[in-house]
Amino acid sequence: MKTRNRKFLALMIMSAMMTCPVWANDETGYDPANGETVKATASSAETNEDAQKLKVNTVVTSAPDATTESTMESAKSGLTGYETDAELAAIAAGNKSATEVQQEAAANVDAIAAKQEAQKNESVIQTTAEAAKQNNLPGTSVAYVNGISDVQVDTTVPNYPIATLPTGAEANLPYGNAVTDDEMAPYLNKTTTSVTISPVPDQRIETQILPNLAMRVGDAINADYIRHDLNIIGAAGLFSTVKPAFTNVPEGVKLNYTVQMNPVVNNVDIQGNESIKTEELRKLITVTPGSVINTTLISKDVSNINTVYGNAGYMLSKVSDVSIDDQGILHIGISEAHIEDIRLRGNTKTKNKVILRELRFKKGDVFNKDAASRSIQRVYNTGYFEDVNVRLLPGQVNRQNVIVEIDVVEQKTGSVTIGAGYSDSDGLVGILGLSETNLRGTGDKASISWEFGGNTNSDKNYIFSYTHPWMNDHGDSIGFSLFDRESEYEDYNEDGDSVADYDKRTTGFNVTYGRVRSEYVSDYVTLETKKTKYTDYESGYNYRKWQDNFSLPDNYRHYLDNNFGRTNSMIWSHVFDNRDNVYDPTKGKRLSFTGTWAGHGLGGDFDYFKFVAENRLYYKVGRSHVIAVRLMGGIATGDMPYNDLFTLGGADSLRGYEDDEFRGNKMYAATVEYRYPIAKKVQGVFFVDGGNAWGGTDKVPWYNDSNEFHYSGGLGFRITTPIGPIRLDYGVGDNGGKFHFSFGGKF
Repeated sequence: MKTRNRKFLALMIMSAMMTCPVWANDETGYDPANGETVKATASSAETNEDAQKLKVNTVVTSAPDATTESTMESAKSGLTGYETDAELAAIAAGNKSATEVQQEAAANVDAIAAKQEAQKNESVIQTTAEAAKQNNLPGTSVAYVNGISDVQVDTTVPNYPIATLPTGAEANLPYGNAVTDDEMAPYLNKTTTSVTISPVPDQRIETQILPNLAMRVGDAINADYIRHDLNIIGAAGLFSTVKPAFTNVPEGVKLNYTVQMNPVVNNVDIQGNESIKTEELRKLITVTPGSVINTTLISKDVSNINTVYGNAGYMLSKVSDVSIDDQGILHIGISEAHIEDIRLRGNTKTKNKVILRELRFKKGDVFNKDAASRSIQRVYNTGYFEDVNVRLLPGQVNRQNVIVEIDVVEQKTGSVTIGAGYSDSDGLVGILGLSETNLRGTGDKASISWEFGGNTNSDKNYIFSYTHPWMNDHGDSIGFSLFDRESEYEDYNEDGDSVADYDKRTTGFNVTYGRVRSEYVSDYVTLETKKTKYTDYESGYNYRKWQDNFSLPDNYRHYLDNNFGRTNSMIWSHVFDNRDNVYDPTKGKRLSFTGTWAGHGLGGDFDYFKFVAENRLYYKVGRSHVIAVRLMGGIATGDMPYNDLFTLGGADSLRGYEDDEFRGNKMYAATVEYRYPIAKKVQGVFFVDGGNAWGGTDKVPWYNDSNEFHYSGGLGFRITTPIGPIRLDYGVGDNGGKFHFSFGGKF
């Protein structure tokens, strides 16, 4: 159904809508005072190379200087005072919005993790003596090399596993630095008379390694060859030291690579792991008890452990040291970065607890980038903030730990709507609306809309709703709505032609309880009672006169009784939602199942069951283009009034057709949208809609349904304004084109 005079009223409302100064606080914590530009002070993290910065919604780097102030002035949307010159310029030019930056959160976090991995993969031997001492690991430190993952093992010699790296991989190893140019200078270019490796406990060890060396009998001593051989022997992993020894003989030089065997390992002990179970880490250890320690295999094991930590989101946690004690127990120490503190900045209105309850980490937890990303998504999805950023600072008590600092830029969440409209049918109508989605900074939502005047002479035309989103630590919610609405409606037949214009009044209330099942799953139960009443005839069919016309069939005469009255219902919804941004999603999905039980013991004039399934999918294409897909289907049985049938048509379902043009107790629909940025806060859309609703219309004599597939295509725009998002669409359907104007976010 459609309200004919709504279009005119909506335009009047738009022109009069304003942000409410009572509820909305302009102060964000970054605003200039007395017209002066606020300059942020660089923190210790900005001058300390060890303080990694985690970027989730916008880049947090260094404070702006005087050269960036003009750019900041021209780019004013969503600035925190920490953007770089390049980012400010991009924002000012309209090439990058706060939403786009928020959508790059996961990629930015991964980039930091990659940087950390690159730092770990520098192929230098760890100086673990200090680390072992710091972590109180017993025994002697075992040197290992970062970044080794591809290793072949020769087990020909029992208890002496010989490791081999891929060809060329040894070039970056540090063993070749064990000898200086000055030490080799006296022997360069002399003929090699023999090449040996000693002392070794089993001659087969030497036999296995010698063929891989560059220096051969008869070759002239070459510094590059020597260093290559040192790396090859070191990569075998059996030796704690390896160094060339030269002996002059009449024929030239005898070359012996002097080695010292590693100790035997009898057991493995893992310490410091809190976030990943020891059993899981032990599966990654390839060191065999009873054999000589192979440092290359240990290096591979360390790399595998670090990879598991990284893949699990613990990007700041890693193996910090390895040692072996006198009993042959190999101790692997893991350093996990804990959250020392959580600091909030910029929330001058919103209470700290409102932000903290959305976080998926707490003080004392091991830092996890996935939990941090999800937390910032949740904070942003509250709708209270224009921008949300997070950065990491080194711990003050223990620099191994981190301090998580969250910067928010609050946006106006309260509004007042003042409007008026005039039409021949309704006369002069006044509209007053108040809404607040963050009441007194608590996160509670309240709204009231009131219409007065007009030909209906009803001063009780109102809707009031209130929601308390956090009843307990689980995040369960409770809310209710009261409504008493009387407006002009228009009914359409299956061809989209108007058949009746009348006033309808709807009164009632509902209560909704939301139960959080898991991170992405929630259930909602709503109890509702509502009553619809046919109040006045305007034009077209006069349903009231049909009651007195005994020459008409029963479905005409009893039309009002069959389609107007009281409906008592219980509605259950099961929702899975892992979208990255509920206001402008770029990835993830929202899957919902909704069942309605009306009457059947609940009282009221109607008894029916209704079930709807909906799936929304989002795929990011390139940097900022998105493909959005929505699939819906529903079925209902029982005694359903006209107003509770499934409907398709209009701005929210099947564009290019009249609002609610197609009705029935069965429904299916699909929508595909291609969304692309045009300018700052303006997005373009190409769309295709299709579907149908049919069946169960025997109580609607003027409507002839059919199971005919209807489709449309078109284009549109999404505009973000201070009064909320606006949708403009033009769709072409079976009977030509139609323009749609509506408020609200995209699906």
